[in-house]
Amino acid sequence: MRRICMTVLFLLTLSALIFGAISCKSEEDSVRDYADPATEAMLKGMSDSDYDQYIEHANDAFKAALTEEMFDLSAAQINSQLGAFKSIEYTSYEDQEGLVIVHYTAKYEKMEVGIRMVFDSDKLIAGQWFE
Repeated sequence: MRRICMTVLFLLTLSALIFGAISCKSEEDSVRDYADPATEAMLKGMSDSDYDQYIEHANDAFKAALTEEMFDLSAAQINSQLGAFKSIEYTSYEDQEGLVIVHYTAKYEKMEVGIRMVFDSDKLIAGQWFE
């Protein structure tokens, strides 16, 4: 009887661990479903000096803070330092105070850089940092 109880307890513990890992994976997949294409579009927009593409997935506060003139200056500086955008590689994500922060490594013509993207509760870009 004791052996059966131990086996059942082991199986319950194992099941809890497996289901916990699966739910974490699906949350990460859910984040990547909106974050990856939005990040790629934003970085491609900057590389192509295309303001409309750059702000396509941004929230209203981000759009209001970044005028087209400011974008043009930033894009020129980033493009001269990094070269053309090539691709992104997902690194990790974290939840902080109602925001989702997603970390990437971005590959450019001249080098690789860390990118931190911040998404609001509507899954829109609220911030972007080159690290």
